[in-house]
Amino acid sequence: MEREKIYLLFFLALITFFFLTALLILLPFAVPILWAIVVGIVLYPVHKFFKGFLRSDTLSALATSLLVLLFMIVPLSVVSVLLLEQMIDLTQKVLLYLQAHSYQELIDGLRNHPALKGYLERLSPVFDFIQREESRKILADSLNQILRFLGDKLGQIAFSAGKNIFYIFVFLLTFFFILRDGPKILRRLERLIPMKEEDLESVFSTIYKTVLAVVYGSVGTAGLQALIGLVGYTIVGVKFSLIWSALTFFAAFIPPFGASAVWFPLAVYVFFEEGIGKALFLGLWGFLLISSVDNFIRPLIIKQGVHIPYVVLFFATIGGLLKFGFIGLFLGPIIFTTLFSLFKIYEKRILRTDT
Repeated sequence: MEREKIYLLFFLALITFFFLTALLILLPFAVPILWAIVVGIVLYPVHKFFKGFLRSDTLSALATSLLVLLFMIVPLSVVSVLLLEQMIDLTQKVLLYLQAHSYQELIDGLRNHPALKGYLERLSPVFDFIQREESRKILADSLNQILRFLGDKLGQIAFSAGKNIFYIFVFLLTFFFILRDGPKILRRLERLIPMKEEDLESVFSTIYKTVLAVVYGSVGTAGLQALIGLVGYTIVGVKFSLIWSALTFFAAFIPPFGASAVWFPLAVYVFFEEGIGKALFLGLWGFLLISSVDNFIRPLIIKQGVHIPYVVLFFATIGGLLKFGFIGLFLGPIIFTTLFSLFKIYEKRILRTDT
């Protein structure tokens, strides 16, 4: 009996060691693998649809992977290149403008702007403070840091292009095998995890519903808001509209203002530069179209799949984003909803309560 215990402990220690070693080996590919799992969960119905007439898991997974390559990866890559071009163009124009205009000219330009003159006269004490030597030094240092940060980021993006191509390959390869062998992997996990089938099914169902809710409720609505914003910014004639659209996408994840943190300041800027007509149009466009998606559609979809308190969902989403990057938008809610599901199983199986 003692020998059996020693054997079991040794065997579990051996498995733990090799499992952790395997995780360390896979860690550099964690992001594309996690994205492949998320997209695989969302598009698995498409795989099943193809399988209905192709009669082959391999061919079906290949067709779905090709679909993702053509209609998701290629368009996103094109948008990323266009966005990078606009960012480089904007950075160059900011640098040229700062080189061509002195500090005093910038202050005088603001003071003499026709739309701002009446408002800024009341702020003359502020401008007097800004014109002091210490304020100039602070502003110059801040601008240098901002421009250095932008330059470093642009350099990193250009340098990481090769790595991103490799990550795309890892993503597609993992995505293909998840679609083809996903059910087999799940069945093996069910056999290995020492939980009742009903409880395990509840946990997997929670993860599945959470992924769908986050994809359609957060990423989907943010993408729709960015697209609607791009159309509105282009109609009004806002320069670098693709950059503002990308900022709208990311701002949509950050409460309480969401996408309005981008379109509202733009509407104010358009008011001073183009007049009340275009500014009113952009303001109505933002309020009635961009923000309405966030206020009505997102909560409806999220509520259907994520059954946790809103404040917990807020911290799970933002905390996941800050800790793990964009993939954290999924990891945060998945971790918390799964934890809540495990709490329910604990109450039912261990505490033996009916709640």
